[in-house]
Formats: sequence, structure tokens, C-alpha cells
Amino acid sequence: NESSLYAVRWAGGEAAKLQLAHGVDRIEAMGRDAVVVGTDGRNLHFTGVRLVGEEPSVTHRYTRKGASQGELRSHGFFYKAEGPDSGLLGLPVRGPGRPGYEHLFNDSASILFLRNDSMRLTEMGDLAAKSEGSADDGCRASCVDWYGNARPLFVRGRVFALLGYEIVEGNLADNRIRETRRISFAPRRVKMSRAKLD
Repeated sequence: NESSLYAVRWAGGEAAKLQLAHGVDRIEAMGRDAVVVGTDGRNLHFTGVRLVGEEPSVTHRYTRKGASQGELRSHGFFYKAEGPDSGLLGLPVRGPGRPGYEHLFNDSASILFLRNDSMRLTEMGDLAAKSEGSADDGCRASCVDWYGNARPLFVRGRVFALLGYEIVEGNLADNRIRETRRISFAPRRVKMSRAKLD
């Protein structure tokens, strides 16, 4: 399931052909460089592409086994630069056997966080949805059509995951992300019971 990627300098020059070991679902800016996200039919791949220097080149590849993207629209991905060659990226993902388009019909995915250190991507962990007990409100408080089903948020040094009706905050420490708190703005299912009449 190989793909070819072409890089061309905006100011002019020849196109450089780069070979990838997976398909291409999205190409995103990662500081001065880029990351290509795609699947080989079984696993989800994140391949770094160095754009600075003489020639564009494929760098490190991170693979999430048995996963697919959890949000196929462009705003599902976000990269927070921390320096010229470092930063943190977040992307919604789904587990094995769950296609990426499922975000249009079912519950939210989790957000996978990767650290970029000089184009080497390492997993920091993920923040996952826990939507049990919530009811569909017909798009009054939340709706897939408004902003997708999941997205990472980086706000004033804090890390959040918007997952359907939930906002989950994570703390980055020791190269891992761990959930610190969550809030749900989902309507609750109302249980009706019949009173016994004597």
C-alpha cells in the first residue's frame, strides 16, 4: 500500500518524489516541516517529512497498530510548536476494526498525542471518551456537524481533548499524558418509572 508524495518549493524548482509505506489521508504542517498521516489498511502511520534544507526527505515514521483516524476532517489535527524543531501533535484515533468514517454516526474517538523532537515522533498517550449514560440531544448542546466528533486543544500551556459532549484535561509529565479531570455537558437519560396505583 505504498504511495508517492511530491514536494515542490513555492519559490520554484523541481518536484521531489518521496516514497511512503502507506496511503495518504492528510498532510499537515509541523513547524517548518510536515507530517503525512495515512493507513496501510491495518495500521495508522505518521511519517515526518523534512522540508528545510537542500532536498525534502522522509524522516521518522510512528505506527499506531490496529488504528484508524477518528476524525477525517481537517480540524481534527492540531500541532502546537514548542520550538523550531519540537512540538506536540494531537489527532483523533479509533481502535481496531473501526473505520475512520464512523465518527459521523457513533461515539467519539480518543485523542492520540505525539511528541515531535527533531522529526522523531514518540507516543505520549491518549485521552479517551467515556460517553456512557449520555443521551442524544438532537444537536442542541453538541453535534458532529458543528466541529467534528473530536479534536485536541492546546490552551495557555494546558492540554485538552474535546470528545463529543466531553472535555477532558490531561497533564504532561515524564513523557506521558494522563487524564486529570473531565466534564460532560451531555444531557442525561431520563428514567421514567410507573407508580403503583392501589
